[in-house]
Amino acid sequence: MGKIKLEVESTKSKTGLHAMRRMVVIIRKDKEEIIKDPIEEGKGTYKEGKSGYVNLNLNPNEYAVHVILVRNPKNKVKGRFIVYDHEGKALLEVKYEKLKIRRSWGDKNLSWIIDRVIELIGLSNYVRHKNYATGQSGKSS
Repeated sequence: MGKIKLEVESTKSKTGLHAMRRMVVIIRKDKEEIIKDPIEEGKGTYKEGKSGYVNLNLNPNEYAVHVILVRNPKNKVKGRFIVYDHEGKALLEVKYEKLKIRRSWGDKNLSWIIDRVIELIGLSNYVRHKNYATGQSGKSS
């Protein structure tokens, strides 16, 4: 069992025009869990809000998905979803931009995890197209 330390934050700029959300979604056979609150304090991207870290101990057949979303002044949201296994190894990374999901690198057979996370965090209505065939099959260096 590997230990994984991931950033969790919900911050926005002083003007409120920029916002950053980082959360962790744990996918298990029987249930899912969304972690939005940090356990360990840390410095955030923007001034207002809370940020920090969570330490995870996953069992085999459990996945952690690190969701990173940024909103700009034009209310456009873009971000990344990174899937980790129980050993802390990154298996898949996809990019979210212009209402599209596109694989950057990793195992496209794990795309069902990304689909489930999008549904759990309420982003389903904001994704119009998914393309898991692009990108590289291994992690890019």
